[in-house]
Amino acid sequence: MRTVWVSFDTIGRECLEAAADVGAEIVGVVTLPGPVDPNRSGQCAFDEVAERHGAAVIQSSDINGDETLEAIRALAPALIFVVGWSQLVREHFLALAREGVFGMHPTLLPRHRGRAAIPWAILSGLARTGVTLFEIVDETADSGAIVGQVVIDIEADETAETLFERMSQAHVELIREFVPQLLARSAPRSRQDPSRASTWPKRTPADGIIDWETRAPYLYDWVRAQTRPYPGAFTFLGNEKVVVWRARPVQIDEAAPAGTVLANGPEGPVVACGEGALLLEEVETGGELTVGTRLG
Repeated sequence: MRTVWVSFDTIGRECLEAAADVGAEIVGVVTLPGPVDPNRSGQCAFDEVAERHGAAVIQSSDINGDETLEAIRALAPALIFVVGWSQLVREHFLALAREGVFGMHPTLLPRHRGRAAIPWAILSGLARTGVTLFEIVDETADSGAIVGQVVIDIEADETAETLFERMSQAHVELIREFVPQLLARSAPRSRQDPSRASTWPKRTPADGIIDWETRAPYLYDWVRAQTRPYPGAFTFLGNEKVVVWRARPVQIDEAAPAGTVLANGPEGPVVACGEGALLLEEVETGGELTVGTRLG
């Protein structure tokens, strides 16, 4: 079936390759205008993959704009996949594909609809999460009938980076299993129970600021949840921003004011928290975290 792919990120690109590999005819790719923004997590280019599959490239910053809709309509798609796009699709978009529009969400729907699923999964202390392939039938977010799901166990020391990679693999697994069924018109549909739904809010880079009055174990989670490929947890040394990419909680003999640098050894500086301390194993800063200085 003629298929249009909508995405701007690496997971979407890997899923496109998997869909083509199992039989989807990719006739068009809708993606953001270049160049790639290094501050947008996961963004990548699609020119090479589109050329390899003989697909038209439609650059758009508004998936519901008239020019975008007309360009997609001209490709006469039977299926459209929206995998890695930060804008909700509207009624006129949904009417473009006669066999349906499908999306993917990195949680086990109907739980945890919304944004920033990987950071929130770690911050919420979830022991397991997953990926859902679902049909988009209206303008609401992540609410359509479920086609398939993959469950992912979250390790106690999971980071955003490792969970992102495992999520990516689960997306591809779902595509390989269910795209052939969608092409054969035999894919299942399971209605979501709205009474079981919950929603996570959007996060911005500014939300990563560290409050040193927090207990050290939670700040360990805070850093893990927001490390690469996200902007990172951060603090300040005076006016100098300090990004913390990797850290772990450690015990200290005596309490000290939160944010105080207590030691600075080969493994990194140790910073007092509201309770306990955090060893900063990987930081990015232009300043020097000397003993006795105060972060925050």
